[in-house]
Amino acid sequence: MYSGSKQAEIKLSKRLSFALSSFLAVACMVCGATLLTSCGGEMGTDAELSKNVYMELVDWHVSGLWVINCPVAWIRVMNYNRVPVKNPKISYATYDFEGKLLNHGTYTMEGEVPAGQVKNFIEQYLGLVDLHSDKLAVKPIGVERE
Repeated sequence: MYSGSKQAEIKLSKRLSFALSSFLAVACMVCGATLLTSCGGEMGTDAELSKNVYMELVDWHVSGLWVINCPVAWIRVMNYNRVPVKNPKISYATYDFEGKLLNHGTYTMEGEVPAGQVKNFIEQYLGLVDLHSDKLAVKPIGVERE
């Protein structure tokens, strides 16, 4: 049999093991739910309208150099639909000078683009990025129906 201090140590070890396994189970459920909700089409976007919308990155720069490091973009959105669209959503990625991926994310521009019109979304603060971000790429994800 074990001594009193050894038994206390075993009980503590079992409690820590239970706590760790409980934490890992919850973490797995949260991560699984996050991955499953990101599968399929983008929530809130209209696939049919998105086919007739073109987006381009006109210009960008990094704001808050050495402190915040946030890309500020000017994105032009052209709506070739017969109905207005709103809240264009993009994915973005930053790269270093050699082309190595540094950061990526999604961003939704708030506003409406009238039918058959072009709208410039200027001063769009996309998110925090790495200090060495030299290149920015954006891809359209979709738009919402007005």
